[in-house]
Amino acid sequence: MARAARLAPNIRKEQLLSCALRLFAEKGFAGVRHTEVAHAAGVALPTVIHYFPHREDLLAMALEEVRRFLLQDIVAPRLEATTPAVDALRDILMHFCSAIVTRPEYIRIWLAWSVAVDTPLWPSYLRFYQDALDGIATLVRRGQSEDSISKQTEPLDAARVVVGLAHLIVQMRFSGSDEAAIARTIDSLVSGYLGPPAQPPS
Repeated sequence: MARAARLAPNIRKEQLLSCALRLFAEKGFAGVRHTEVAHAAGVALPTVIHYFPHREDLLAMALEEVRRFLLQDIVAPRLEATTPAVDALRDILMHFCSAIVTRPEYIRIWLAWSVAVDTPLWPSYLRFYQDALDGIATLVRRGQSEDSISKQTEPLDAARVVVGLAHLIVQMRFSGSDEAAIARTIDSLVSGYLGPPAQPPS
């Protein structure tokens, strides 16, 4: 095998992580070894071990990157947006939908992580899940203050419903639904469940 080009340590680590993400998405959490990451990256095995001494280190870093992407790249920017809260919630879900195509390895890893109930990974998923709920609940409270979401809605309950829609979106996408159909479903469910407060009859 030809010698890999020299890279700055941070770039090399990102390269190895990118290869690991793709392999975990393809083979599952138990199916990836240092040798496979080394082969995918075109580097010697000791290089991978230098950055990730244990296989668990590879997996932990991959999960942390998925967490970072979902919370910081998708949720956080919509928390700071000036658009109405209901629109921001729709936007989060549609960006998640788009990521199924643009970042499929991230979404496949998230999906496997989200059902790893009887594994040591479950506590880390619950921490991610709680952070996602907290972010969505913040938007729900903002919507209540804007009178675009009913004040009768319990923010954490609403957040659980919105976060749960991510699984529906993945199922629709993987079963062949296009983005327009998913957008209609998101709009119907978000508007129907959250909706503006009912106006009293005149």
